[in-house]
Amino acid sequence: MKTLATILGIFFVVAKSSAQSQHGVTAKIITEQKEGSLQIRAAAISTSDTYHSLNYIMVSVKKGQSGSSSNKQSGKFSITPHETKTLAETNFNLQKNDGLKVYLFVKDEETDALLSKDSLEINGAQFAKEVSYIPENKLELSGLTIDETKTRIGQQFYDAFFMKYNQLPKKFQGTVTVAELPGFGRSTRVTVMYDDQLVYVFVPRADDEAIAEEVTRTLAILEDYNAKSSVRNNQFKY
Repeated sequence: MKTLATILGIFFVVAKSSAQSQHGVTAKIITEQKEGSLQIRAAAISTSDTYHSLNYIMVSVKKGQSGSSSNKQSGKFSITPHETKTLAETNFNLQKNDGLKVYLFVKDEETDALLSKDSLEINGAQFAKEVSYIPENKLELSGLTIDETKTRIGQQFYDAFFMKYNQLPKKFQGTVTVAELPGFGRSTRVTVMYDDQLVYVFVPRADDEAIAEEVTRTLAILEDYNAKSSVRNNQFKY
């Protein structure tokens, strides 16, 4: 249900789902105002009398005047009976009209079955149709892009890539992560990951035309990799 809440002194339209749980483990997104920003904490709460080995995925997508950015955190964890465990934390500086969506999934490590989920939405109308609810059977988070750039030129490439990628009628099946590695001297190298595989590395140039060329080249490489991955996956289906 949507309510009007005050966060950091600015009014946002906030929608919070009720967490669902199975086997006595509940996924919970906890929010807190901290040092002028909104802190998001992902937690798992056990009401079970048994020990569990689990996985979690937390995805956050922010959209504002400066553009859009995504972040995914995931990992394995164990939880003891009646324990509350913090899984991940992230902070956001939100302006008045910024939109934010956060999803948290907790899954069984052995069977990969979804045990619990929770979500948070702030100014969801800002996303229009660009970001929608992630169904339980799509936990691979297809079509997601993650910005892990660190420099201005890296951010320029990501913004240009994100804009071009969003214009594609069909998104890639996997998650695309754009990050940076230090180069020689003050230079930097931009890396492009498809799920957990490195598919492209290049040294960016602070030139609009050069960035546009790298975006086109990156999309072509990702298209080729995605097509080959689909063929491989089909070959191993019995």
